[in-house]
Amino acid sequence: MNELEKQIQVVAMARQTEEQLKILKVESYAKWLDDNALLVADIITAEKLKLTEESRLRELVLIIFKETGEKKPAPEVGIREVEKLTYDNNLAMYWAKEHSLALKLDTAAFENIVKASPVDFASFVKIEKVPTATIATKIEIKQEGV
Repeated sequence: MNELEKQIQVVAMARQTEEQLKILKVESYAKWLDDNALLVADIITAEKLKLTEESRLRELVLIIFKETGEKKPAPEVGIREVEKLTYDNNLAMYWAKEHSLALKLDTAAFENIVKASPVDFASFVKIEKVPTATIATKIEIKQEGV
């Protein structure tokens, strides 16, 4: 067996080991879930209750802020004001182009356009083939001497 064949076998065995361990993990987790079904249900219920109560607390703090302007009604809660911008995307893009600022190229879309019509971009886009090694998804483990 040459070096390449040996390395293929090493990869095959490593994959087999990983797959077996993943199966054990899934089986073990399924058993754990089974053994701890009540705990899992209690956790889900507790998370839902926490989210509901946190939402109520936020609403209360907002009501107090609207009524009093108080940003820190209690040490555990407060109001943070964040600026939110609302604008027309087309007008914003027009401004960005006019000022050559805040422009971002959609590289995935651009590369697809170039690949579809490479001649149009030949003056500034170089297309080259880059070799990439691939490994088959399934590799059979060979027994020594077989």
